[in-house]
Amino acid sequence: MRKPMSHKRPLLALSAVLVFALVATASADLKSDGNLLVSFHGGISPGTLPRTKQVPVTAQMGGKIKTTDGTKPPHLNRIILDINSHGTLDYKGLPDCPLGKLQNSSAKTAEAACGDAQVGHGNVTSRIGFPGQGDFATNGPLLAFNGKYKGKPAIFAQVNSNSTLASTFVIIFEIKQAKGKTFGAELNAKVPPIASGNGYIAAYDISLKRKFTVGGKMHSYISANCAAPKGVSQGSFPFARSTYEFADGRNPAITLTQSCKAKG
Repeated sequence: MRKPMSHKRPLLALSAVLVFALVATASADLKSDGNLLVSFHGGISPGTLPRTKQVPVTAQMGGKIKTTDGTKPPHLNRIILDINSHGTLDYKGLPDCPLGKLQNSSAKTAEAACGDAQVGHGNVTSRIGFPGQGDFATNGPLLAFNGKYKGKPAIFAQVNSNSTLASTFVIIFEIKQAKGKTFGAELNAKVPPIASGNGYIAAYDISLKRKFTVGGKMHSYISANCAAPKGVSQGSFPFARSTYEFADGRNPAITLTQSCKAKG
C-alpha cells in the first residue's frame, strides 16, 4: 500500500489531506453484546483500481442497530468510523457549509445554500416511541457537506424525515487522527437527540464522493489505489472500523476486511 510522502506533515496537521488504504469489494459483519446487535458494512467503487496511481472513488459505509429481544437499545452516544491509514481524503479548497444553514432547514433548502460543499448522500432510519404508545419507523435522506466544527474539518450529515413525524437533525462527524497505525482518518460523531430523546437511529448509510476544481486542477474528495504487491492481481486489507458507544458502557466495534483488484 502506498505510503504518504515523507515531506508531508502528520495527519490533520497543516495539509488538509488524510491518507488511508481503500479496497474495493465490501464485506459486512455483525456483532452482539448481550441483547444488543449491531452491524457494519461498506466498500468502495470501482472495484478495479490502479496499483500505484490514486484515482477518484466512491466510499460507502453503513450499519444497523437493534436488540435481539425487541426492546429499545440504550442511548447511542457516538458513532466512530475509522478508515485505514493509506489513501487520500482531500478537502483543501473545497467550500465549507456553515452549520447554521443546515439546522431546521429542508433538504432542498440545504442543497440550495450549500450545494457547492456537498460531498455525499445517504439515508437514515430512526425508530420513535412515546410513553404509552407504540413505536414506529421513520426514514429520511441524508446529505453530507464539507464543513468546519470548532475550527477543525468536519462532515455535516443533515437528515430530514418526512414520514409520520417530520424532523431534521445534523450529525457532526469531526475528522480526527485515529489512534494506532492501522487507521488514519477518524470520523467521530456525537449522536444528537432524536425526537427529543424518544427515538434512536436504527440504520444508516452514507456514501462519500465529490470531484472539484482548485486553481484549474481537478481534485477528488476521496481517492484510492489497489496497492497489491507486484505480480499479485488482488489484495485484501482492513478497510474501516466502526465503534458504537452506548450510554450503558457497551462499545461494540467491527472491522471490515475488503479486497480489490489491481491493474498496471
